[in-house]
Order: sequence, then structure tokens, then C-alpha cells
Amino acid sequence: MVARQFYGLYKLMRNPRKSCQAILEIQERKLRRLVRHAANNVPYYRESFKALNIKPEDIRTLKDLQKLPLTSKKILQELPLKKKMAGTVDLQRCHSFSTSGTTGIPLKIYFRRRDMIYMNLSWMRAYLAAGLKPRDKLLVFVGASEVDQKKSWYEHLGFLRRKKISTWARPEEWVKGIRGWNPDVIIGYVMTLNILGETLQRIKARDISPRIIFHSSAVLDDFSRKFFHSVFSCRVVDLYGSYEGGCIAWECEVCSGYHISSDLLIVEILKNDKPVSPGEAGEVVITNLHSYAMPFIRYQLGDMAVLSKKKPSCGREFPLLENIQGRIDDFIVLRNGQKLTPHPFYHCLDPVPGIRRWRIIQEDADKLTVEIEAGNDFEKSSLRAIEDRLRNLVGDEMEIYFSLVESMVIHPSLKFRAVSSKMGTRP
Repeated sequence: MVARQFYGLYKLMRNPRKSCQAILEIQERKLRRLVRHAANNVPYYRESFKALNIKPEDIRTLKDLQKLPLTSKKILQELPLKKKMAGTVDLQRCHSFSTSGTTGIPLKIYFRRRDMIYMNLSWMRAYLAAGLKPRDKLLVFVGASEVDQKKSWYEHLGFLRRKKISTWARPEEWVKGIRGWNPDVIIGYVMTLNILGETLQRIKARDISPRIIFHSSAVLDDFSRKFFHSVFSCRVVDLYGSYEGGCIAWECEVCSGYHISSDLLIVEILKNDKPVSPGEAGEVVITNLHSYAMPFIRYQLGDMAVLSKKKPSCGREFPLLENIQGRIDDFIVLRNGQKLTPHPFYHCLDPVPGIRRWRIIQEDADKLTVEIEAGNDFEKSSLRAIEDRLRNLVGDEMEIYFSLVESMVIHPSLKFRAVSSKMGTRP
């Protein structure tokens, strides 16, 4: 297993330097294999292809991919598990995650262990390409309330040593943990990093100075990027990814854009289901070429992005995204002024079975409204468990109200905010 990971990372580090034609051949070879697998083993795709009179051998090139229908989170969420899973895969041996993202619709997804290796290596390649060094000490913010500090085998050898900090803890505890670790690199989400920066300013701390900050998930807006530079005086590197796709693209300091992980994914930017021209904004649609347990073929992420008109100038041939517009949420603000990031709220609601979509709204410091668009298999007894989890976050002083709705009202021209607060809107 260790040898396979080393060899896999070695190959992934070489791929961006290959010619455009070689990269295209990698994509199309993997695409043909994935489509053939999905048509033979996944009922949803087999039925979709049959309805359109498409055979696996009809899909050989990236252009052929456009013959296949788009797939959304909503479609997969409504399907029974056996319809969207490959019949050849042992579910008990898969890794699983719950995700909601820009749509607010939770979906449980599965990956084979071998595919999960590629997902993890996609992130590692991005970190290394953007300046991470093997001997660096990492501080990683995680959304779980209980943090597992178990070390990987390579950490015992002094490589990529990590300390994890829960975003559920108070910011003062974050600062204490960071000081005790003195990391070279901090990895976190924009909301978490904003709260950390504000805390450091409030207590006038100047002894936390990582070499690089890596940001992923949500939107790294210009205000936050400048704020992080001012507080930490270091490079800020943005990475774009999702549970369904792994690391989709990473920011390149030389090229002033985001290199797409083209050897692992096919990324389409569409408007009205048609490819847009470089420089034009469109919807992000991915085909994860290493998704064999639950294939993601022409899968709509719900984000918007712009393909760059520029060709890479750093020696890597992976194409560039100019910018990305993903999930936007707010802080939740408690009566004592403490700000909570949205990340833990996703962990409170995403894993609950039967929730089609959810939204948390804070009108004032004393009230939290939880809207739930429930599916047929949602059990009202789950509300108590959700409330207990939320209480661990907001305490007993805030009233929590639940509203079960048949269909959530989503403004067609605005991004969906799963966590919305009139008190905690981002600058």
C-alpha cells in the first residue's frame, strides 16, 4: 500500500509536465474505461444510456462526452442506493462522506479505497506544487467535534507532521494549540481563518507566522485574502475541490490562475448545457475519472467558474481556471459576540437521513431557525438529535426553532446560503 501511494504520487507529480496531447490521451483513456464500467455495472447510467440509445463504445473522446446527460446532486439523492452504486463494489469496503455544498442538498457518496488514494494524492500534489515542503509542520482545522490525532506512518519519520484543531473549539483554544505546535503551514476554511485572524488582532498576538496558508472550500474573497496577508504576512494559496471530485484545481503563483487536475478529472464549464468560451462564466460540471463505486459523470457541482484565456507559463500544461465562485455562507454570532463558522453546522445536519435540503437562519442573537425540506424517509425523532448537536455549538441561551417545509424557496438569481445570518454577514 505504501509503495503504491509513493508511485501514485510520483506519477501525478509528472503528469502536469507532460504535453497537452499526452494529457488528453490520459483523460480519454480513463473516460472510456469509466463509461464502460458505469454502463455495465451501474443501473442509473445503464438506463440513462439506453434511453438515449448510447452505447459505451460511442464515448471515446472529450467531445463525445457531451452526448451523455448531465447528472445533479438532486438526481442522485433521490435514487435508491442500489441504482447509483456499482454492483461489483463491496459497500462495506468503501469510504463514505456526506456533502451538501452550494445546493444545500445532502448526499451520501462512496469511493473505493483505491480511488480514495487518488483523491488524497490529488490534494497532496496541489500542496506540494504550491510550496509545501516534506519536512513542514502542518496545522489543520477540521469540522469534527472530536479530533483524532493518530499519526500516519510518514509522520513518525518526520514528514508532513500534522496537528488537527476542531473548529468547534473556542478561538482562544485555537491560538493556544497553534502556539504549542508552531506550524509552517496552516490549512483551513475562509470563515475559520477570518475568526483566527480577528482573534490574533484582538489579543495583539504577533508570534504566529506560518510560511503558507492553504485555503479550501467556500469562496476566498478579495477582502479575506488581503486580511490574511495583513495578519499573517505570508502567502495565501487557494485550492478548489469537493468531496465528489477531490482537488479540482489549485492556485498557481506564476500563472495567476488555477490549474485543473486534468489527469484525474474532466472539467466542463457550461451555460445552458453548452460549453462556454474562455473568459466567460459558466457552471462547473465534473467527470471524476476515479469514481468507480458511485460514478460522477457530467456531474453538476452547483458552482460557477471562468476558464482562463491564458496558456500556462509555469511549465505545467494543465489548463487554467481564471476564477471560481462557490459556496457563500455567513457567520453565526452568539450573544457574547463569539462568531461560529458554518462548517460545524454542516456536520450537525448533513449526516441525518431523509433531509433533502436544509437552511439555518439567524434573525437576531437569541433565535436560530432551522428549515428542513424533508424526504419520505425523514423521521421527526431526528429533530431531537439535531437540536442536541446544535446546542453543543450555540449553548442554551439561543432559542432553536424547526420548520419543516415541503419545498424550500430558492431565489433563482442568488447563491444558496445554507447558513445565513443578519448579524454575521461577511464583509
